[in-house]
Amino acid sequence: MINELKILQEKPSQLYFSLEKYDYILEGMLNNENRWHTKIVCSVLNKMDFKHYVSTTYVARSDYLKLIETTTFLQCNHEISPKIIGLYPEDNTVVCEHIGEFLSSYLLNNPTDVFLSLTAVFEYLKEINRINRSYKTFIIPSIVKTSLESPREFACSFEFLPKSKDILPKLEKSANRFLYGCGVEDPHIWNFRIVKALDKVQALTTDFDYFSDNVNCFWELGYFYATFRWLKKDDSPIKGEAEKILLSLIQKQDLKSEFMFWLGVLSSYCGYRDSLRDLIVTGGITQSELDEQYKMIRHLDERISCLTRELL
Repeated sequence: MINELKILQEKPSQLYFSLEKYDYILEGMLNNENRWHTKIVCSVLNKMDFKHYVSTTYVARSDYLKLIETTTFLQCNHEISPKIIGLYPEDNTVVCEHIGEFLSSYLLNNPTDVFLSLTAVFEYLKEINRINRSYKTFIIPSIVKTSLESPREFACSFEFLPKSKDILPKLEKSANRFLYGCGVEDPHIWNFRIVKALDKVQALTTDFDYFSDNVNCFWELGYFYATFRWLKKDDSPIKGEAEKILLSLIQKQDLKSEFMFWLGVLSSYCGYRDSLRDLIVTGGITQSELDEQYKMIRHLDERISCLTRELL
């Protein structure tokens, strides 16, 4: 904890939240270091009531206001979300009640609850998605659009998403309409928590940086499914079971839902694109690992192309 406090204090002033000033003690940091340039999320203890809370400090004022707006919006719609107990506008900081346990930790500690936990996540996504839901013409997800519009950055003969680049704009211009509603644009496994009370398992997200009303819940499910690849190799039994359960949720769905699911999977790998580029530059990935990633991306590109042709 001493090292974490030192790191926190050495951060730029716009990211520093004076814990002592407001009677908080740092317990630990909760978000990855690669996000500290935009926000720092900490587990804190209040010295007055000795309760555990979570502080989120943003660089951008707009992100601070977005968190307040989104949590208030969800509470007004009777959806489970972190309860705000303190606002510190001069520090762009929101302090919320600590709620639930990280999904990944919960799965490892409660292997018999894997099915209940994952279906709870999907039910949560569907419930949120019903808010402001309507049919809209197809929208290429921003994370995919960025990949399609970027120039080739990979060495060798690998071309990123050549088939999707040709066919997704055609779907966008077609008369096909999909259900869109509220949701999160980064439904990563690390962003979900589990709350268990009276033998009922509930899921929620505590990361509202990318909350939107143009999200399809099957797209979210696919993105979520793809992020299980980030579990450690030691967690492979849970990983395999979880992936099977999530795939079962898409079975017997209609073509549009299936398309959105696999588009979500592809979207997750588009997020991995920058990491791939960096690993290639630094030599942090072997050729066999690189080939495996290329193979998966090509497979997803082909699958999306086939499903899109069916829709057209």
